[in-house]
Amino acid sequence: MIKDLASFADFQKLDFRVGKVIEVEEVVESQNLLRMKVDLGADYGIRTIFAGIKRWYKPSQLKGKKFIFVANLEPKKMLGQESQGMMLAADDGNMAILMPVSKKVKEGTVIR
Repeated sequence: MIKDLASFADFQKLDFRVGKVIEVEEVVESQNLLRMKVDLGADYGIRTIFAGIKRWYKPSQLKGKKFIFVANLEPKKMLGQESQGMMLAADDGNMAILMPVSKKVKEGTVIR
């Protein structure tokens, strides 16, 4: 499904950053959610970010790895807690496919 066009100005509002998952745990009350502590570098610091990938990934597969996150989304309540960003993943219709970033890229690096 094709989504509506977004203006270039709207796209420029999004701040994509490399983040390192430093803690991750399953959310017991959810079949889908993992709760992560993500180091997004000096500008954003450590953020709590939820991702609906529990069906496909174990916490041990994420901890210590780097991925791309949207760092400046408005916080969203999820099961009474606040998610402060979003992890990017490909969706092939069957599962979320994560896109790890090289360990050489520093946390907080801007993605353009």
